[in-house]
Amino acid sequence: MLLSILIVNHNGIAHLDECLGSIEAQDFRDFEIVMVDNASTDDSVALVGKRFPAVKIVRSAANLGFAGGNNLGIRNCRGDFVFLLNNDTRLQPGALPSLARGIRRNRGIRVFGCFLIDYENPDRVDSAGDTLYTAGVPFSFAGFPVTKFKAPRRVTAVCAGAAVYHRGLLDELGGFDEDFFLLFEDVDLCLRARHFGEDILFLPSVKVLHKGSASFGGKRSNLYLYYYERNLLLVFLKNFPLRSLLRTLPRYVALKIPRLLHAMVRGGLATYLRANWDSIRMIPRALEKRRRILEISRLSPGEFDDLLRRRWLREQLAIARQNYDLPL
Repeated sequence: MLLSILIVNHNGIAHLDECLGSIEAQDFRDFEIVMVDNASTDDSVALVGKRFPAVKIVRSAANLGFAGGNNLGIRNCRGDFVFLLNNDTRLQPGALPSLARGIRRNRGIRVFGCFLIDYENPDRVDSAGDTLYTAGVPFSFAGFPVTKFKAPRRVTAVCAGAAVYHRGLLDELGGFDEDFFLLFEDVDLCLRARHFGEDILFLPSVKVLHKGSASFGGKRSNLYLYYYERNLLLVFLKNFPLRSLLRTLPRYVALKIPRLLHAMVRGGLATYLRANWDSIRMIPRALEKRRRILEISRLSPGEFDDLLRRRWLREQLAIARQNYDLPL
């Protein structure tokens, strides 16, 4: 079997019919669907059991988050590749055949990213391959015109809202780091894969509409704020060689000031402070993981630097002027 399509669900009944229906409508059948239900209190499981009886449902007694839920699901997948798919997505026609062709044409690649497109504005990008600026800010081409992305290309990381990983690689990496729970666990996994010497390929022909964090309240929710603030520092500490870390941390700290002010304005100050305190408490464990990652890394410090995007301020000013003529 080529693909195991793995969906982690928590109270996502509003999204599941559309998501699973879009898979069912594909002109491709070499896959299984595994859904991990993260202790939902709605009727998600009953809906899927009735409408989509072929779906293998794995029930968790507790909410394991995105990281833990996917790790549980991976252990129940039989495909050569595991296709992680958010429940708030809809596959476009032809997505799975295009994905299968991309996998078969690129035999040496073990991580692929799909083209996530804004559900409400389908002429705009949600994610077209992810990276981090040297300023310590994530970047995914969100808001760019979809028409700008036509050819496959190597990328630093991919959004696990629609990403494909070779099952053997997931086993080698130990899956997602469950300390993240939610957010940036995918960037962390990809950076660890890069330390292993893996390339990551973005496939723009595999189009997936994405509602954008709808499954946990959207990017303005306190839940998003908490895990964004708590987890981003852990990505740097775990994966960045010393030279990159020394370059990034001062800029990251400086940019926390406007994020603090933004949190105060939207009433999230307590969440912001708790997230940063929890992040500090997690530093010792992150540093121990860092030691193990860098011990086996196949990347030189210079090669790792090349994975990061530069000119954050210049590019953000260009984007604000709707100038999207930036390097891919």
